[in-house]
Amino acid sequence: MFYKLYYKFQHWRLHKKAGGTPLQALYEQPFINSFQLFTSTRFLVLDCEMSGLDVKSCQLLSLGWVMIEHGRIVNVSARHQLIHADRGAGESSRIHGLLDSSLAGATSAASVLMLLIKQMQGAVLVFHHAPLDIRFLQKAVIENFRCPLLFSYIDTMDIEKRRIHLQGKTMGLRLSQCRDRYGLISIQQHNALADAQATAELLLAQASYLDKEHKLKLSDLSIRCSR
Repeated sequence: MFYKLYYKFQHWRLHKKAGGTPLQALYEQPFINSFQLFTSTRFLVLDCEMSGLDVKSCQLLSLGWVMIEHGRIVNVSARHQLIHADRGAGESSRIHGLLDSSLAGATSAASVLMLLIKQMQGAVLVFHHAPLDIRFLQKAVIENFRCPLLFSYIDTMDIEKRRIHLQGKTMGLRLSQCRDRYGLISIQQHNALADAQATAELLLAQASYLDKEHKLKLSDLSIRCSR
């Protein structure tokens, strides 16, 4: 219930501001009901790479995404978009491997975000550890279009955290640790697309575990609205 009320409130508060911007089509999308079945939902699994963890001083470096439709990963939908960074790749380059030289000819943040917005329409977004990615996304969108994104999303880290809590256990929640518990193979590379694909596989494994009667709904996965 809170999800629906918050979504409606955000739409009422911001839809006029989104008018005439690339976000207008996103705000015109119908509300995604939390009782919608998992297998009937189109998901956009997204991962972001940043120059650091401080939203105020750091920036997006790349986005990777892949679709899930009818409970299956759509491999041809996979995209990896590098973003021009006027302040460089930062110290986090040792994690994601993105260097200043590899970002030299990258696309502008506005162009990449417009591509993303087109893919978001009619989809529920999926993240592993959503709060950080969402903060960086919203910052970039507001800087470029003066209005935040409005979308529904689920968080595979949160799904796993709740599952472990119900079992009375305490375990690691990093993407690789979560995948290990479902017998998924180790990720061989670390970039936004590889992590998006790994998160998509994790979501399907989690859904299979939870969906004993093939009636899994979005509400069972704690669907939320962007802030």
